[in-house]
Amino acid sequence: MTLWGTNRAEQADNSRIAAKIASRLLEDNPIPALSLAIADHNEVIWAEALGKADLEFDIAATPDHVFRLGSVSKAVTATVAARMVTRGLLELDAPIAYWLPDLPAHHRATTMRQLLTHRGGVRHYQPKDLDRQAPGGTIMQRAYATRDQILALFIDDPLIALPGSEVSYSSFGYSLASFVMEAAAGTDFVRLVKDEIALPFGLGSLAADEVIRIVPRRVSGYHSAREMEMIAATMPGAVLELAGEFANVALSNPAFCWAGAGLLMAMPDLARFGAAHLDGPNGRINPTERELLFTPLTEASDKGPPLGLGWRVDRDAKGRLRWHHAGATPGGRASLVVYPELGLSIALASNVMTAPGDVLDPSSELADAFS
Repeated sequence: MTLWGTNRAEQADNSRIAAKIASRLLEDNPIPALSLAIADHNEVIWAEALGKADLEFDIAATPDHVFRLGSVSKAVTATVAARMVTRGLLELDAPIAYWLPDLPAHHRATTMRQLLTHRGGVRHYQPKDLDRQAPGGTIMQRAYATRDQILALFIDDPLIALPGSEVSYSSFGYSLASFVMEAAAGTDFVRLVKDEIALPFGLGSLAADEVIRIVPRRVSGYHSAREMEMIAATMPGAVLELAGEFANVALSNPAFCWAGAGLLMAMPDLARFGAAHLDGPNGRINPTERELLFTPLTEASDKGPPLGLGWRVDRDAKGRLRWHHAGATPGGRASLVVYPELGLSIALASNVMTAPGDVLDPSSELADAFS
């Protein structure tokens, strides 16, 4: 257990409660490693890591270990976009063909506001994307040297709905949004994340999950037995060989969706990222950006809560406002929940894709412990 801050005696009881919640999560779920952190307006006030960051080398997890964010990457992308808007580099309601004039006709009138709220009509993953017998294997097994190679995965497919007409979750929509952002800024997306978020927010662990790069303290990714069963059922040609509780994740290259599911962070940094959105002297976004991000733009439905710009905006069972996003990707499950009225940001992650399944209730319990 790690405590930050000066008032450690006052925080000790809260931290013991939080540690029990963390231990229960690890015990109740098939998870090799679990990392959690909480930040307030000023600093990280609690962090803990349990289990093994690497099973083969028997390496204990620490708060400094870096985890895959999955779709929590979308919250980072949305904050980059909001900062670009306030600097006049990006217009949310202009047709994206302004920046990408060679797009197929059915995408040209789509806007960034639609893409960032999953209303762009762009499809999400389909069985063909996960077909190991396809040329190059699944989309996660291929190398991507150019933007056009990524666009070719989905850009010519029919829209699943008219842009702006309905919410339909799409990581490919975020890939398209990232290419608009690149064109508007004149630099690549990974560099945008570094310049707009990692450096000004002081998040040294924030990076792309580049599979060929040596990333210090990146946890090893695993599949649980349940995930292996899912893979066998949904991915033609998959070979299911599991000796023990976990299996190594095969090559999984998220370069086709850096913006939607491809970033990494240590949990203290993810908690800091969330806290940077709070109003106050240590905030890293301005009031205009906060309004852009957290004003609900969609209605609640059976598909999910209302959406701000890339963030989910609703209230927990106790009626407390929260801004949040969760993610699941091969070798990683992550969650970020910000309670603006409590001044708390709660981050957690594991190194399997599907556990813990429920991340909101544990986050609410952690909020109880520190409020």
